[in-house]
Amino acid sequence: MAYIFARSPYIVEINENDQVETKIELRIWNGTGSAPTNPTYTLSKLIPSTSNRLTTYNISPYIKEFLSHPLFTNNHSAIAFLPSEEYCNVQVKRYKRVGSTWTQVGSTENHYGFDGYGLYTEGYNKNLGEFLLNPKTYYYHYVAGANLNNEPFKRAGNFTALGGEDKEVFYLELGTGNLTRVALPLERWYIIPRVFSNYMARGCTTSICRGGGETCALIGTFKPKTECKYTPICCDFINRYGAWQREYFFKASKNSINVENSEYNLYQAFVNYDTKEGQRKIFNTNYTENITVNTDWVSEDFSDNLRELMTSERILLDNRPVKLNTKSVELQKHINTKMINYTLEFQYAFDIINNVI
Repeated sequence: MAYIFARSPYIVEINENDQVETKIELRIWNGTGSAPTNPTYTLSKLIPSTSNRLTTYNISPYIKEFLSHPLFTNNHSAIAFLPSEEYCNVQVKRYKRVGSTWTQVGSTENHYGFDGYGLYTEGYNKNLGEFLLNPKTYYYHYVAGANLNNEPFKRAGNFTALGGEDKEVFYLELGTGNLTRVALPLERWYIIPRVFSNYMARGCTTSICRGGGETCALIGTFKPKTECKYTPICCDFINRYGAWQREYFFKASKNSINVENSEYNLYQAFVNYDTKEGQRKIFNTNYTENITVNTDWVSEDFSDNLRELMTSERILLDNRPVKLNTKSVELQKHINTKMINYTLEFQYAFDIINNVI
């Protein structure tokens, strides 16, 4: 089984000594049901020549059609199943034709598809794994005594992982050594709180473990941060793995507006015209809003988070859709800049005056 990240090509090869034509059958579906009876797509190619019988198919564009992120699931108290639109099941059958006879090549392959991408330096068909978050340290906004149900953006966020195979989430509280284990009993994709609810004040190290803790994979270390002066901005975006990831912009933010309208010259009588009427009129007035945010002082490896945010195709700020206006950022290093801070500008991705019809 592979995990296909459909913003990059995923290549299926067929190279049999006697083939004259090949085809693949793709069955793609969302959710936990069984594969469709009929192929979703059938792709075929003649061989280039008898001296080069290799045929290749890039199946990523067909997978990407089945992936979307229409809603953000803000669940922070218990694990839940990943919404079916955010991943898909992919079944691949390969065939070759010799003479007039078609036969299947190899076994039927079953994969999962996500709206993520690999890097050029990682080569083709990169498998990024079953835990859809970079293992590192993350910070979240915390206010002592806050009602988390009424203040959804003062939370640590979620991560996405595949369950089953005797897997458990291990939450190890920072500073105390308290451990909480939560089972992931089914082989399904889960959205999982980064921090156990009782550990919000201190934070924790979160891992996915098998065999009662015999083997563990680090998900991340999550630490609370209190901001007394500014109002932190919560940013949720689809990361390179095709899963929601949360970051906070803790320091000063500024808002601005951009107004757009159309203008025409008003016809007036030559005599006795109303001087208060004016000669020009405007119509179709609307405006958009921009927001400039600051990260606070961050470590050098925050540049990885920034790369994923700036290449994301789905971003929310405080649960409102935005697009990133900042297209270029210098990635800073401690050897050159002792105190690293990043400033980004976003534009809310809608007209402020409702004009939806």
